[in-house]
Amino acid sequence: MKKTMIKVLEFAAVIVALVIAAIVTMNIGVESLLRGKEEAVTLSMTEGGLPEDYIGMPAADDIPRIEDARMWEDTWQTSYVTVEPTDIIFTGVGARYSWVSAYTNTGRRGGPRKRADVTNMALDILGEYGEYYLIQLPDESYILAQMPRDIARKLKAGAKIALPVGRKTASHRQVISRIEDLCQEYHVDTENVLYCINDKWNEGHSLLVQFIRLGIGAVITLAFGTILITVIHKIFKAEEES
Repeated sequence: MKKTMIKVLEFAAVIVALVIAAIVTMNIGVESLLRGKEEAVTLSMTEGGLPEDYIGMPAADDIPRIEDARMWEDTWQTSYVTVEPTDIIFTGVGARYSWVSAYTNTGRRGGPRKRADVTNMALDILGEYGEYYLIQLPDESYILAQMPRDIARKLKAGAKIALPVGRKTASHRQVISRIEDLCQEYHVDTENVLYCINDKWNEGHSLLVQFIRLGIGAVITLAFGTILITVIHKIFKAEEES
């Protein structure tokens, strides 16, 4: 009976360690750590058309700021802008990034398995989906935006920062179907989203980022699992000696 109890507790300890590892892995801004400090994009860089790899880079002071709902409505999809949000709301729903393959390498029978186009962000351990956020403009209206997770967390914590350079793009209809009630509550335009993620950089570093995430997760799982199992054995050993 005692050995069975120890085995059950050891199994529970491993599960707890895995959960802790998953939470930490999802909340570490690996991409930002790898990219380091980048040169801000100025308005002069946009002359003649802004290259795609400037999207998601820091915005200099002269990049146009979206101040209200009217400015957002009048923004062209070829324009490059930023926002200094006064509030952010996490929707918990995200769309698969363009650089992430629609299929995994293996399915149940060894063949490829299709990835979901949209997911609950609590399940996105490897950072393969971009969450949709509601951000508040200075006029207190809200628009949809996609941005790096660490930027979103800083805004949630109350930081006053400008989003990376972004561009208005069409929103993902499957995402909208899941967050439609929330969008209606805040009177949000569901046709467009401000996209502030550097696809080119992420595509080129996606494998490295995933390896780092998996490595961090493995170390945390091993460390916490070992600590918890050691504590369990010490408790039972103390009971034997008492």
